[in-house]
Amino acid sequence: MTEIVPGIYRLKIPMPERDILLGYVNVYLLQGDNGYFLIDTGWNIEEAFDSLKSQLAEIGIDFKDISQIVVTHIHSDHYGLAGRLKELSGAKIALHHLEKNLIDSRYINMDALLHQVAQWLHTNGVPDDSLSELQTASVGAARFVTPAMPDVTLSGGETLSNGSFSLKVLWTGGHSPGHICLYEPSQKILISGDHILPTITPNVGLHPQSGDNPLGDYINSLNALKPLDVNLILPGHENPFNGLQSRIEELIQHHNQRNSEILEAIKAKPKTAYQIATEITWVPNIPDVGWQELGPLDKRLAVLETAAHLASMRVDGKTSKFTRDGVIYYQSP
Repeated sequence: MTEIVPGIYRLKIPMPERDILLGYVNVYLLQGDNGYFLIDTGWNIEEAFDSLKSQLAEIGIDFKDISQIVVTHIHSDHYGLAGRLKELSGAKIALHHLEKNLIDSRYINMDALLHQVAQWLHTNGVPDDSLSELQTASVGAARFVTPAMPDVTLSGGETLSNGSFSLKVLWTGGHSPGHICLYEPSQKILISGDHILPTITPNVGLHPQSGDNPLGDYINSLNALKPLDVNLILPGHENPFNGLQSRIEELIQHHNQRNSEILEAIKAKPKTAYQIATEITWVPNIPDVGWQELGPLDKRLAVLETAAHLASMRVDGKTSKFTRDGVIYYQSP
């Protein structure tokens, strides 16, 4: 537990062993006249729950002092404990309406989505002998989530206030369709979720629930944040940092570089998103980690992200596609 500024606390909540590279997710607690706001929750694992409980006790509060849980997006590390905490605290849950629409298919009735994912992976060139492994790669995450429907459904533009802090809701789709950031203008603080992280880039993938151009949505959302007057960014992972505009430019440049690498991969002949994903760089800081060293979930995320880049470049006229035997191929126009 660290008090970032008076009344705003950062809690580092441990992740499951499978996410050892990230290590923890940041949860933020905002003290108010009308109770505390909790921003994101962590996974629903006992280690995370016990850590959250003990860090709250450090400042002499318990779950019942939380009046509202604001979820930046419903990925399991940010949303997993939401249902359990609501039951213990009576707090209202607030999240974007696009995230609300994903809860049932992601965490309750998953069969239809799994079927869609399998078809999507096949269409994007995943070989039959890898299809099942990549299709089910994220199913295990559901056991770390206690789902709960929101009491407050957001669209962006609202202000959430607890008497001490007023948070402007900014819809920043891309990493997830209904991802939100929260801006506190008096403190010039941006709570950025996974939208803007200090050194790593969030996955932005094209999939059955992403919309037609998630990377375009992500870049547009980044550009929309540029005018904000921000002195401190509180991210969902890693450490608080500053320099909003320069970090936005770095993220855009990262995606431009990946576009260039993808265009080079299809210069000689058309290829599927899967074929391209096996050829481009995914872990540039670790030279010995190539496609073959990635696990099933990371391979799936790589294919999703490659497809998102291809879709974005197709909108910009930099790629075209055609279908052969039910499989999509991309080429230079």
